[in-house]
Amino acid sequence: MSLIDRRALLKASASMVSAALVGGAAGRAAPARADAAPLDSPAPTGVPPFRAAVFRVPVLVPPSIGELPAVRQHNADAMVAAIEDAMRGAVKPKLLVFPILQYTSSMRSVSGIPMSAVAVDLTSKPLEEGIYGPVIAACRRHDCYVVTTTPEKTLQMPNVFFHTGFIMGPKGLVLRSPKAQAYSAPDVTSLRDIAADYQRLFGRAAVFPVVQTPIGRLGCFVEAEAEVMEAARLLASKGAEIIVHPSVEKEEVPWRAIKQATAYECHVFLLTATTSRNILASDPAGQWTYGASTIIGPDGKLLAEIEGHQEGVAAADIDLAAIDAARRKFGSSTNPAGSLYRDLY
Repeated sequence: MSLIDRRALLKASASMVSAALVGGAAGRAAPARADAAPLDSPAPTGVPPFRAAVFRVPVLVPPSIGELPAVRQHNADAMVAAIEDAMRGAVKPKLLVFPILQYTSSMRSVSGIPMSAVAVDLTSKPLEEGIYGPVIAACRRHDCYVVTTTPEKTLQMPNVFFHTGFIMGPKGLVLRSPKAQAYSAPDVTSLRDIAADYQRLFGRAAVFPVVQTPIGRLGCFVEAEAEVMEAARLLASKGAEIIVHPSVEKEEVPWRAIKQATAYECHVFLLTATTSRNILASDPAGQWTYGASTIIGPDGKLLAEIEGHQEGVAAADIDLAAIDAARRKFGSSTNPAGSLYRDLY
């Protein structure tokens, strides 16, 4: 395929992806629930209820390193279009979670594109000066927070690449959380492999960090990190009220059960977003992926979902008072007894 043909295909695919992003299904939603007050929990944050949204959307796969910039720009534009579409409702979401690698896809390796070409430095200069500028501008327009992941490089650890979940807001980068343990691409480094060096350079708090924001205390984990209960427990122990989870799901993993158990046992809101289709130059219709984008409440109940061959956004109201309610109702069973378990580890 010639470069001209590829550009034409990219343009046609871009239009199709944008249409799917902004014109997708609304998903199923149920109201958030709040029963009582806390037994053993941090003081209430005083955050009023707000709307959150999780996306199940396609992503264009770069066919070559030469066309990476154009594809990345398209994916950025489609992301902004999806944000703007979500803001057209009567209630505008304050937190929007996109799937993993929404700029370059999880399939860039099929085109032979090296990690060094797609990795982004999130911290050495203001994030809005680079490829994330249009999304951060949208965050400023709508006073909201947006989540996805990126391959990441850092000045502190040259030649090391992470798969990092991160949150953008009106002021730029809000939080970055490199994948710590779960399987990833061969050229991605997990924190467990360099734990001592990473903590020495970035500090212990940089492993599964939690950040206070106007919409509550947020933590993030990536993909299969959700399969490790200790990851969610650690975030909850640091005060996380909402865990955002950019992901992709495999059919053999009982994802619904894992997500509901995690939210219930840790009494957090868990917001997962999954990729719907990977669109390649050789397959403009795209390859559908398994999975669901979901919002789970701190009592383990499903609040919103969009799944299967649906695309678009699912939304639910987040009331942090429901966390205290769940802890009061279920905490005597779910709160781990440190005196019992600590020594057993």
